[in-house]
Amino acid sequence: MSGATETHGGNTAGDSGHDTPIASSAATPVDASGSRPSSSARRFLARAEKKIDKTIDAFKRKIGPKEKGTRSHGASEASTTASTGKTWAIVAQALRMTLSGAVPFIPDPFKGPAEALLKMIDVFEEAKSNKEEMEGLKARCNLLNESMVNAIKGQDESLLSTELKESIGRLVKGIHDTFLAMVVGYSTGMAAYVMVEDNSEAVKGANQKLDQILQCFWIENLIAGALVLSDVRRTVENHALVLGDIHQTVKDQEVWMVKLCGTIDNHFKSATLDKLKHVPGAAYDSQELAKVNPCFEGTRVKLLAGIGRWMSNTALEERETRKPIYVLDGIAGIGKSTVAKTVAQRAAAINSLGATFFFSRDHADRQHAAGFVHTIAYQLAWCDASYGRAIATAIDDHPDSLHKVMAQQFSTLVAEPLKGMLKQRATPLVFVFDALDECAQPDGSDILSLIITSVSQLPNVKVFLTTRPELVLRIEYQSTSLANCFHLQEIEALIVDSDIQSYLDYHLSPSNIQKVFKGTEWKSWAPEKPQKEQLVSLSDRNNFDQHLDFEAKARNG
Repeated sequence: MSGATETHGGNTAGDSGHDTPIASSAATPVDASGSRPSSSARRFLARAEKKIDKTIDAFKRKIGPKEKGTRSHGASEASTTASTGKTWAIVAQALRMTLSGAVPFIPDPFKGPAEALLKMIDVFEEAKSNKEEMEGLKARCNLLNESMVNAIKGQDESLLSTELKESIGRLVKGIHDTFLAMVVGYSTGMAAYVMVEDNSEAVKGANQKLDQILQCFWIENLIAGALVLSDVRRTVENHALVLGDIHQTVKDQEVWMVKLCGTIDNHFKSATLDKLKHVPGAAYDSQELAKVNPCFEGTRVKLLAGIGRWMSNTALEERETRKPIYVLDGIAGIGKSTVAKTVAQRAAAINSLGATFFFSRDHADRQHAAGFVHTIAYQLAWCDASYGRAIATAIDDHPDSLHKVMAQQFSTLVAEPLKGMLKQRATPLVFVFDALDECAQPDGSDILSLIITSVSQLPNVKVFLTTRPELVLRIEYQSTSLANCFHLQEIEALIVDSDIQSYLDYHLSPSNIQKVFKGTEWKSWAPEKPQKEQLVSLSDRNNFDQHLDFEAKARNG
């Protein structure tokens, strides 16, 4: 559903301007009705945040300036071990407190792992090893804990969305499964474990798994709008400052965190790239698409959470999230372009947007395949300087490829130059293609074939595609095992009604009514709850987003 969010210009990944569409009520301590979190929730959050602050301070002291002079090896080792044990205790206590607060509200499938994890933390708190891998593990546990606190900060548990509760549940289960792989039970039951802290390979594997779990949690919830990007950036900056010098494992972790959340100005300029006949209006942030608004804040949460989960590949055991293509189809006016623009904006904000092409039957250059590959190559070249250099070299080496058939263009200009670099990516790269049905035939079918056979085969690349379910296209994308299909008109009625209610609550709030009727006798009028409920019941669910689009066009003249 579209809101009145201003369209941001530029295609620079990580631009601070992208904080706006990611904004979430997660950072607001008062909900729409004016209620505040329960006193127990506030006390729990205050204690958890205090423990996090203590952990940060402990690490700062641990890596602070070394004393002048020499110290005996034995004294240094004893001091380090004591510091390690104390730090572990603080981390374990903070994590235990957060989990205790989360257990009551996470869904049933995850309660068992959460309760078992609470018992396992006792074993980790007893860890004495100060090996490099163990230091990295402590750092990750602290970061995981702070990420959970950030996700629920400022909200009563009754106000947390079902999707966020499930996401936290999956995060907890992921931590549990990782920890379980590091412990050995020496008696029956869940109460007795011995940690294999001296097994460097086991701990190293756990660190890598925790990195993946945390990365997935962030990406999923940033795309869903459940996390505020500025909060994640602040968390990353704090840990980069405090933990960056401890060990290489943490430095490795910092690399992908910075790539995910850092502001990047990494453009590559070359006259060679001007040879690409790209379509400027096809980019999600072009002036031609200024009237396509992103989803209104707090709406389409379940859908966006699912897209974020697919994009981050959170549930590695689930086949659907492994598929490189996500097709969102639906009837005309149901809001597909609104969702596509939201996904593009939020992916760009976390440096995970590769290229976009929004087709349109109203623009000649956006309804044919002629400029499709050139546009993808051009946007990728501006996305990352190393990509730009590789694509420019490919053009110089194979100038005739600019005029070849589409499949050969893609192979020479994109796939071959970038394949090696894409394998090294720490975060997914998402391509967003909207309204493929508005591309004239047979070009539309040719592009879909290219997406399935070539674009989706790039390493660490995912393709988000929207279209009307036209027969010639539907047969192809429903018959491939590479695509996960979601039919937008089949979304549950209760969810749509809730989204409409959120939209009405905002636009019919006293402050907005005063702005509209300023200086008139109606400025103090406000609809009552039954009246708004009647409006919801009268709304045409399937065409609600179309109504918002008409409203936006009228507002913009």
